[in-house]
Amino acid sequence: MTAVIWSIAGSDNSGGAGIQADLQTISQLGALAPLHLCTLVTAVTAQGPAGLIACQSVDVRLLQQQAQSLLPEHAPAVIKTGLLCNPQQLDWVIGLVQQLKQQNPQLLVVCDPVKQCSSGGELSELQPQHWQRFWPYVDVLTPNLPELQYLSSQTNPATAADWLLQQGVKAVLIKGGHSDSALAQDQLRINPAFRYRGFPAYPQQVTLASPKLAGNRHGTGCVLSAALAGALAQGFALEDAFVLAKVYIQQGIQQAVQLGNYCHNGHRAVDASSTLPQLHCAVPAQPLSFPPLSAPLGLYLVLPDYATLALAVAAGAKTVQLRLKQQTDVELRRQISAAITLCRQHQVQLFINDHWQLAIELGAYGVHLGQEDVDQANLQAIAHAGLRLGLSCHGLYKLLRAEQLQPSYLAIGAVFATQTKDMSGKLQGLDKLPLYRQLFRQRPLVAIGGITPQNAAAVLSTGIRHLALVSAFVQAEYKPAFVRQLQQLIEEFPHAD
Repeated sequence: MTAVIWSIAGSDNSGGAGIQADLQTISQLGALAPLHLCTLVTAVTAQGPAGLIACQSVDVRLLQQQAQSLLPEHAPAVIKTGLLCNPQQLDWVIGLVQQLKQQNPQLLVVCDPVKQCSSGGELSELQPQHWQRFWPYVDVLTPNLPELQYLSSQTNPATAADWLLQQGVKAVLIKGGHSDSALAQDQLRINPAFRYRGFPAYPQQVTLASPKLAGNRHGTGCVLSAALAGALAQGFALEDAFVLAKVYIQQGIQQAVQLGNYCHNGHRAVDASSTLPQLHCAVPAQPLSFPPLSAPLGLYLVLPDYATLALAVAAGAKTVQLRLKQQTDVELRRQISAAITLCRQHQVQLFINDHWQLAIELGAYGVHLGQEDVDQANLQAIAHAGLRLGLSCHGLYKLLRAEQLQPSYLAIGAVFATQTKDMSGKLQGLDKLPLYRQLFRQRPLVAIGGITPQNAAAVLSTGIRHLALVSAFVQAEYKPAFVRQLQQLIEEFPHAD
């Protein structure tokens, strides 16, 4: 299904910002999942490298006619506002958003509070007090540092963003390109009460940094905000949409088109050449080093106890995970020890879920952790013991966080609905998997969640090479045939690389 985005913004005749930048950005992001951009033009500008020559605002009656021409067939999933020239336009947008949010409570609003042309010149008459009525309707505000200070009268960016959250904005993405730092450091701050499609956003603060590149650039703020809006329309969680937007704008800057003394962002679908941003979060002070896998994961069976694991090994499985729940300490030790012995005898890659202390003590091959367990586990001890490490991830943010720990592999899911745990709001589907494969090519990536022999080929067609199955193996009547069928499918499935 194609998601519709409305861009309510000004027209930039130089083609680098405003409506024109939004069109190019959404067109490229549509390579991931279908998007359609509708435009409501608030102003016609004459601008270029020499600066702003003229800006003619559009009457709100024409804006209303533009909106009426789109409804109801092109109702938006996301509205992105850019240049709003005057209080009359802002009041009209507030009324429109009120109406549309009543009709669709899931509608998201991304506001880029454009005030000046990047090449110089005032574009908007709006003053900070005019924006106050709009803040409760804004889901994500994307100011650069001068705009942030202007809107809040605060000099400290974090204090300014928190003040805006108190005024009703759900999340603030601070664009850090105007800082004196050698890094373009952007920060997303989220109101803890914000519910994104019914689920709380996580975490409440994310900071992404990329090296600044030389050149006089035009429209980067518009592109970042448009990419965020596009990713939200495609169903990415807010923190994941932030990561994707950051990757997209960094790639665009790297591929900028030089026109005279001016650079316009390059627009191309996110691909393997993209540079991942650095995520600022709690990571070990010393670099970690986990051994690589002895063999490809291939078919990866996640098993609830030793008895089922023994059946899997007898059926020919070569990669397994022992996921023990609600066992006594004695029983945990007994089953983990027996599993390690059996898998060594049959040269099976065995990962112990969660119980990393016993895995180290008993000499396991590897450990698998959920990201909620990463902060509690002693990763240095796991690495020092020579164990492989696998990490569960639910979306781009957690993939990026896990990648910085340099694990032996990454697990992404849930791909489909699963009986083993409630993944409501975290289902990845098939559309996002090619993107994950492109961005994390250096790490083995295994798909997990609701995978069966019936949908395995569809998952492999995304470029993922490794499949983790949980319930499907347990429910299989003849387990050796089940294992052979999937192993053969994985081995013979054509891959692009």
